[in-house]
Amino acid sequence: MRWRAAARAVRARLSARARPSTGARLSAGARISACARPCACALLSSCARLTARARPAACALPVARAPRSACALVAACALLAGCAAPPGAAPIGPLSLSDDALWAAGASLPLSHWAAEGPPRAVILGLHGYGDYAASTFAEAGPAWAARGIEVYAYDQRGFGHNADRGQWPGPDALIDDLAEVARAVAARHPGLPLFVVGHSMGGGVALAAAGEGRLPEASGLVLLAPAVWGGATLPLPYRASAWIVEQLVPDKRWTGDGVVEIQASDNIPMLLALGADPLVIHAPASRDFMGLIRLMDRAVAAAPHDPLPTLMVYGAHDEVVPEEPVRAAYAALPSPKRFDFVPGGWHMLLRDLDAARVHAGVADWVLSGAGGS
Repeated sequence: MRWRAAARAVRARLSARARPSTGARLSAGARISACARPCACALLSSCARLTARARPAACALPVARAPRSACALVAACALLAGCAAPPGAAPIGPLSLSDDALWAAGASLPLSHWAAEGPPRAVILGLHGYGDYAASTFAEAGPAWAARGIEVYAYDQRGFGHNADRGQWPGPDALIDDLAEVARAVAARHPGLPLFVVGHSMGGGVALAAAGEGRLPEASGLVLLAPAVWGGATLPLPYRASAWIVEQLVPDKRWTGDGVVEIQASDNIPMLLALGADPLVIHAPASRDFMGLIRLMDRAVAAAPHDPLPTLMVYGAHDEVVPEEPVRAAYAALPSPKRFDFVPGGWHMLLRDLDAARVHAGVADWVLSGAGGS
């Protein structure tokens, strides 16, 4: 069939070598190994830009000389793909909280905790991004917020970090269900204290979807750091179609980004190199993960107008992973009260960039102002 030929062209283009960039930043090879591999959004973004530069003007789909009929067929299939998501992990169920894990019947989620210095004034529940894990994302932010009198919890989401199923995409339902259960357990441990959910990248998408779908009644506010909201109408159809094709043809194939990714996630080069060597970080996303992230981002975008919580959205001027336009669009869709913080020196890894202290302080200030303090 013609669409299969078009799909093979997409796969060939994804595996083709991209021309390395020049400049005084991290070398192309180091960027791939140290920063782009932990984030499937980065690979999707770079692949999309690569194919967009090469696609024929007569066809919107990023395939070489694919006929219009093939483009139309793939586009139609991609539009239907959101309604045909593969089944994800089963709900984890009610959770109990210990010092280093969240426990359910036959399952657990690894937990990181930074106790507040002095009487606690608020609680933060942190969600890491794709490929990462809690102790990595919040290694600097956790102690900084604890020093301001904030209890900080962050857990490894299913399929990531210290979990036994690391590398197995759990699906948006499981990620959102888990957040709802974790938020309930953390709030129960600290009755009377306001709970704020802080999500970075994919974690921001999970938090926004959960809030807008009414799953976070215990929360007092949201903080979305470079959130994964490149979905809905803001994600061009050719990119969506490309992700759907590879999911259908090679769902378990893993992509390293070699020869394709030209994205730098932070100006903190030692941190990026450490991530590149961290065995707990997912360095090669699977095809199914790309489409899974798109489905999650679609839900976050759809949920944005229904977010009932005060929301702080933070975005870095140098973010090369999530484009600014969809982040601004998601912010515009949020009801009030809301605030947008644009960080001139910020990249995608806002909590670990060289200017991270500014973000740490801004988040703490906003949380404590909502908690009735300063």
